[in-house]
Amino acid sequence: MAIVVGLTVGLFLLLGFHLLGAGFRNPRWLIVAVCLLLALYKYGQNQLVSDIQDIGLIAVRSADCTGNQLQVVVANGRANNITGLSFFLRGFRPNYSEHVAFAAMETDRVVPAGQSWVSCWDIAALKEVPMAQRSTLRWEVEITAVEFAE
Repeated sequence: MAIVVGLTVGLFLLLGFHLLGAGFRNPRWLIVAVCLLLALYKYGQNQLVSDIQDIGLIAVRSADCTGNQLQVVVANGRANNITGLSFFLRGFRPNYSEHVAFAAMETDRVVPAGQSWVSCWDIAALKEVPMAQRSTLRWEVEITAVEFAE
């Protein structure tokens, strides 16, 4: 969502600079626009960091899930309900820094304040990982967006 907002603001800025006569012959307005977009991006990143405080996300292999699934636990330690969540899952072989499995997930499941939610997620990239390695993968989870109830 932040990317869409950034691109929309950027297009409006470029239109405004075009109307002001700014361009590559007069680059100072373009430099100002780039600085504004970088500031907007930095603000969005700082906002995400403050939004994901007190939200726990853990991915583990579980006997409750089938072969190509991974169990994800979402713990909401905040005072308001989570109404949407997006995250990346990356699976790493032991002692390696390059991931062998990747998935981008999104849910609109409501997680009430102070509670947790457990679910199995289908990871398509696990089909390409040998069966013997699946149980040894180390999983990292990165929250990319979170929405709260008002």
